[in-house]
Amino acid sequence: MLEKLKKIINECLKVNSSVPDPKKNLVLVIITAVCFFAALVGIWLFTGDIKFLAAAIISMIPLIIYAVYSFNKEKRQNKSSEKDKQDFLSGAKYRQTEWKKAYLTYKEKHPFETISKKGMVHDLKKRYRKDNLWIIRSGIFLIIGSVFILFIPMSEIKDKAIAVFGIILGGIITAVGYTNFRGGAVQKFLKQHTEISEIEKSYVKGKMLSFGSNGINIGSGYTVIYNHKYIYAIDNNMVQDLTRKMVRVKQYEDNLYSGQEYRYFVRLIYTAPDGITKAIDVRLDEFQCEMIIAEWGRRFYPEGKYDSITSEMIENSTK
Repeated sequence: MLEKLKKIINECLKVNSSVPDPKKNLVLVIITAVCFFAALVGIWLFTGDIKFLAAAIISMIPLIIYAVYSFNKEKRQNKSSEKDKQDFLSGAKYRQTEWKKAYLTYKEKHPFETISKKGMVHDLKKRYRKDNLWIIRSGIFLIIGSVFILFIPMSEIKDKAIAVFGIILGGIITAVGYTNFRGGAVQKFLKQHTEISEIEKSYVKGKMLSFGSNGINIGSGYTVIYNHKYIYAIDNNMVQDLTRKMVRVKQYEDNLYSGQEYRYFVRLIYTAPDGITKAIDVRLDEFQCEMIIAEWGRRFYPEGKYDSITSEMIENSTK
């Protein structure tokens, strides 16, 4: 029995904290609590002060209760998530009356987004600027650097060097921020495509949805996807599949399970110019994914419902 306990403890000590294992973490919490309890009891026996015994009981019991509660909560949600996964894979989820009503209500209140009348380039730049905080950060760095250089005496060479470093760092960050603000990724995108006029014709008449720093535009000839770093324009003739993707993210606090969330994606699988099959994931909310899938089917598969589905489960993400 003692050898088995040692083996469990050794395995626990090897666990990477970024990849939580609920059973091993529960064992670690219990062992820690028992050691702490034993230490306080030992002090009580040595000193005879009843306060240490009370402290041992008060500190240990809530910790054990919380650890067991957390473990049981994860166990229950593991079971329910397995059903969620199967409903997602089979498409049963999307056939439920309640889900259909919620989807139609969402679609009514959140139609496809309006494309800027000034064209694709202006629209993409505007979307990049919307979530860009580089200018604010850059300004703060410049102000701090300027304060250093203006108010520190010239004789204090060390502090002056710090001030100069602050100015240089602020300048670099400002330059990067300005590049992003004016749409650096957009400029790069324009240089990469010789058929940009055809892409724009498709884009301005396309159906656009965005979520955070991600977006997708389904046009007549091209599907344009953007995120916070890159922009992709995929010829629709090169698209092999458009699928739904669901990711379960388990959340931990102090190595104990605290909850979960589902994240939804549209995955576009296509043949690249070099002939290699590639995939791009676009994170959207659940109903947006359905809107894009439905729009794709309406445009390119009018004779039948286009309903490819994939799923991915993430079990070791922390938050």
